[in-house]
Amino acid sequence: MRPAVIFLMLLLVLPGTVLSAQQASQTVPTGSAPPANGATTNAAPSAVATSTPAPAPAPVDKTPLQQRPYRVTVEVGFSGPEAVDPQLRADIVRQIRHGFDRMYGAMWITNVLESSWFVPGSTESLERLAVPQLESRYVESETEKALLIAVECDRDGFTVSCRELDVRIQELTPITTRKVFTPDAAAHAACELGRDSFRPILLYASQTLDKTELEFVVQAGLIIPPDPAAAQLREGDVLRTFLRQMDRKNPGKVKLLQRLDLCYVRITGFNDVLGSGGLSADEQAVRVEGVDTQPSQGWQDTGRARGVLLSHGLVPFGTKGRNLQQIGVRQRPIAASSRVRMVLQNRPDRPLICLRVDQVAKLRQTDVSALPPVRILTDRRGELTLQTDPKNPTFWLYAYSGSTLLARVPYAPGLTPVDTVKLPDDSIRLGVEGDLYLLRDELVDMAAEKAVHMSLAKKASEAKNGESFLEAVAAMSTLPGDEAFGLKLNEIRAPAIDRADKAKNSAAKRRVESLIGRMSDSLTKYFAPEKRVAEADELLKLRRAAGLPDEDPAGSSGSGR
Repeated sequence: MRPAVIFLMLLLVLPGTVLSAQQASQTVPTGSAPPANGATTNAAPSAVATSTPAPAPAPVDKTPLQQRPYRVTVEVGFSGPEAVDPQLRADIVRQIRHGFDRMYGAMWITNVLESSWFVPGSTESLERLAVPQLESRYVESETEKALLIAVECDRDGFTVSCRELDVRIQELTPITTRKVFTPDAAAHAACELGRDSFRPILLYASQTLDKTELEFVVQAGLIIPPDPAAAQLREGDVLRTFLRQMDRKNPGKVKLLQRLDLCYVRITGFNDVLGSGGLSADEQAVRVEGVDTQPSQGWQDTGRARGVLLSHGLVPFGTKGRNLQQIGVRQRPIAASSRVRMVLQNRPDRPLICLRVDQVAKLRQTDVSALPPVRILTDRRGELTLQTDPKNPTFWLYAYSGSTLLARVPYAPGLTPVDTVKLPDDSIRLGVEGDLYLLRDELVDMAAEKAVHMSLAKKASEAKNGESFLEAVAAMSTLPGDEAFGLKLNEIRAPAIDRADKAKNSAAKRRVESLIGRMSDSLTKYFAPEKRVAEADELLKLRRAAGLPDEDPAGSSGSGR
C-alpha cells in the first residue's frame, strides 16, 4: 500500500513533471538510446528540420546522341477578334499536335499546348521576344527546342508566324510568316513553318583520315521521320558553329557559350551506304548452292555526316578539348537574299562606304572558281545585297581597299535577312599606303627632272657649250637622292608603327612593315651603286666632249641631299 500512496501524492503535487516525463517517453523511438547529458529529445527534430541537403546535379542523359530524340515544346499563342472562341483554339492546337506527330514521329518528344504567357500571340510579340526572357521558362534538362507559334485570327483569315528557340545555344531564329484563310490551313501552315524553322543539332566527333573534312554525329540521326520532307540533312546544307565549355564537376552545367561568327561547315557527305563488300568471311551472308540471293543493298548510316570547315582564319573548332562541346547547327536560307552591312571590327558605327567586294563561288578558299567573280560596291550606308544560290550555298567575299586585300571571309546568304559583317580596321595601312603613293610620285618626278637635265647636258656637250653643261650638272646635284628618300620613308614608318603598337594591332603592323619593305627595295634598286657609277662615267665622257678638263662634277652620282 505504501508505494501506491507515494505515487498518488507525487501525482497530486507534481502533475506537470509526470506528464512531461510520460510525453518524453512516448517520443523516444523503440530501441533508441536515451539522450546523453540530460538533453531533451525535442532538440533533435528541430536540428534536422533546419538542415537542407545540397541540390543534386541535373541528371545527364546517357543515350547515344544518334538515338536520342529531340525534346520539343510547342507553344501556340492566339490573338485577334476571332480567337475568343475556345473551340477554335483547341481545334487548331489539336491539329498542330497531330501534324507534328505525323511529320516527325519518334524523332520528337513533343509537348504541344496553348500558351498561357504568350498573349497576345502576334508577329509583333514574336519580334519583341528576347533570349533573356525565355531562359527561366525552358530548362535544357526538360526542353531542347521551343517552337513559338503565333496565330492571328481575323475576319480576312489567319496570319501564322513562327520562331524557334534552341535552349543549348540560347538563340532565336528569324521570324517566318504565312497568310492562310481557314483553320485547317492555319494548323498546316504552323507545322510547315515549324519544320522550316527547326534546326537540327550535330556534334563534332573527329577529323577524317586525310584531315580535310570533319565528321559529325547527328542527334536522332538513327530515327527516321515518317515525312521525307522532315529529313534533317540534304545536299548543300550549311552548319553554323558554336562552342560550349561544360563544367568538369557538373557535366550538365555550361560554363561558357561562344558563337563563332563567319565560320561555317558545308555538308559534303551523309547517309553513307555501308555495303557488305568489305565484311570479313565470318560476317558475310551464308550462300547455299542452287539458291540465288539478292545482293545486299547496304545499310545507310544516317547518324553521321561529313563537312568542310570554312573560316576567315584560325578558329578553335575541329580540335580536341576537355569538356568541350563543338556544335554545328544546321540552318537553311529563309530569304532570297541578305542585306549585309560592312563595318570596321573596332568601330561598328563606321560603315565602309564604296568598298569593293568580289563574290567568289567556290567551296574551299584554295579552290579555283569555275565562275567569274561578281563585283559589288557598298552603298553610302556601307551595305550590299547578296543573293542566294541553291548550287552555291556559301561564297567567299574578298574586300578590297584600292588594290590591297582587306579581308577574305566566307558567307552564307539567306540565313539572316539583315546582317552585319565586321572587317578589321585598316586605317593605319591605308594611311601608310597613301603616303607611299605620294613618295612614289616624288620619286617619279625626280627621275623625270633628272632625265631632262641629263638631256640638256648632252646637248650642251655636243655644242661644245661648257657653261650650259655645268649649269645642267649643277641642277642635277640639287635633286634629292637616296639619303633624302630614306629619311622620308622612315618618317612614314615610325608613326604608323607607333599607332599599331598602341592599338595592339599586330596585323596592321605586319602590313605596314610589308609596304615599307617593298618601297625600300624599290629605292635600293633605283639608287643602286652600279647605276651611280655608270652615270658618273657618262658625265665624265660628256665633260670631255664639251672641252672641259677632267674633274669630278659635284653631284654627278645623283645622291643629292
